[in-house]
Amino acid sequence: MINPSISLLCFFIFSFFLALSGEIYLTHLLPIIFLSLIKFRYFFEILKRLFFLNLFIILVALSVILSDNYHLALLIFIRSNLIILFGLLLFHKMDFYDMAFGISRLGLGSKISYLFYFCIRFIQMAKMDFYKFKRTLKARNFSHTTSIFAYQTYANLVAMLFLSAFKKSQMLEKTMLARGFDGKFYKFQNSIKFGFCDILLIILVLIALILRQGVLI
Repeated sequence: MINPSISLLCFFIFSFFLALSGEIYLTHLLPIIFLSLIKFRYFFEILKRLFFLNLFIILVALSVILSDNYHLALLIFIRSNLIILFGLLLFHKMDFYDMAFGISRLGLGSKISYLFYFCIRFIQMAKMDFYKFKRTLKARNFSHTTSIFAYQTYANLVAMLFLSAFKKSQMLEKTMLARGFDGKFYKFQNSIKFGFCDILLIILVLIALILRQGVLI
């Protein structure tokens, strides 16, 4: 497993410079190929998630095609897919707590670390509540129509999600205060290692951004 701090740092550097790049080079594929070899067992699962995320990217590319700028549309499509695929390969099977601890180890401060963790955690909890409400509607034979009743149901669903999140936030605040939470993340020092894969990933990311060889588009 790649060090969470190294993963966050490499993702920020790679995505930032690739997003500002006007061309796609063959060397940009080096860190992606390396991570694909490491996560080979989960590669098809990651590609499946990438396929669904492409629905929005395709809409953006089509909007650019309508202005007859085919080169820019292709550049946006490939560049977005490279950044998303790199992120999916890096953070696949990584726990939110590990990511928050990685932010803390980067020296960004404990407040940013636990704020990031709780935001992601609440998004995950809201997603679970949404699926629970969706199953409830399906069990009650709710049909997705354009009627007033359907719109009222959607509005009630959104309101219930907000109320559930607000209630859980209050319960979480009381729980953390009762347990003496001081805004810091604690973990065994030997659980986070800086190994060969971390060094190799940093080198490949730097090569991908510095040595611009083999223009793909």
